[in-house]
Amino acid sequence: MAGNSEIDRLQRRLRWEAAGPLTAISNQATGSLFSGLSALVQWIRRSAEERPLISLVLAFEAGFTIARLGSRRAKL
Repeated sequence: MAGNSEIDRLQRRLRWEAAGPLTAISNQATGSLFSGLSALVQWIRRSAEERPLISLVLAFEAGFTIARLGSRRAKL
């Protein structure tokens, strides 16, 4: 009986100190984020195969935009 009460006490302590529902919410958010990112990557891959010239122009525009944002932050 002493072993059972010790196990119960430890289980209560584990439930109290564990993240509980935050872990499940975090796992769902991470899963949906990775799912969305993989869908975006697949869309970009298909777009690049179908229209490579447009994809190249968009990549240059994105790089230019990122470079401009980086230079503004560097000046601050």
